[in-house]
Amino acid sequence: MPPLPPIQFLEAPLGDRLKSAKQQMSDFLNEEDSVTDEEHRYLLMQLFFRGPMDKVREEVREVLGTVHVEESIQTLPVWDIGCGRGELLEVLNEAGFNAVGIDTSALMIKKLSELNLKVRHGDAIQELRTAANDSLCGVTAFHVIEHMPFHAVTELLELSYQKLAPGGFLLLETPNPFCFESLSFFYTDETHVRPIQPYQLAFAVETAGFTETRLHFTAPVPAKRKQDRNYGWMRLYQNHGIVAKKPLAAQAAMGKAA
Repeated sequence: MPPLPPIQFLEAPLGDRLKSAKQQMSDFLNEEDSVTDEEHRYLLMQLFFRGPMDKVREEVREVLGTVHVEESIQTLPVWDIGCGRGELLEVLNEAGFNAVGIDTSALMIKKLSELNLKVRHGDAIQELRTAANDSLCGVTAFHVIEHMPFHAVTELLELSYQKLAPGGFLLLETPNPFCFESLSFFYTDETHVRPIQPYQLAFAVETAGFTETRLHFTAPVPAKRKQDRNYGWMRLYQNHGIVAKKPLAAQAAMGKAA
């Protein structure tokens, strides 16, 4: 392998992705929405790294299409834990389920209420504790369990098993640490606690009592990115840094304010 140059630069590393995420944010929020700086930043981060809502809906639609339950329990609620922006909640309704979203974000609950979706503001574990046994058709949680300590994941699974009616379903999704691309982006979300390995998740689910366990894998790395060698060199440097400037327009604005 030829020697690497002593330094390389990556110009405009975010490209148009940040601009696109900001536009999606503008489309999602209304002027009257009261949003804290922390909520604004976190939602922008989700839009930037997770991608457009239409893309997520398509992914969850394919997964949900493989789930079948007996008609006798289909009218029971399906709780979508950590419903977030509501992609899975909408797809559950499309599929004919009685879907109810639960989230700790007051902003997300407000936005989903405006769409006439059934939602509740609360903590998933606490809500499950108070639910009646055998009262749910399904429990879903997409990109939620990686935000929880593993003992809380275990409790979530045990409670879900208790509250689901016989024949009810559990549907989870979380980043795949077997995938280098997924793992390398894992801690871009500072609320992530730890990645969960597929076999580890299957073990936890089955020891909680569930059967007919089936792992699914979604969001393949695009072929172009698999073959693109343009940025492969980034993996070969142990350190990284950044140089950036505050725009002169901001300096002029500060001068006027002063």
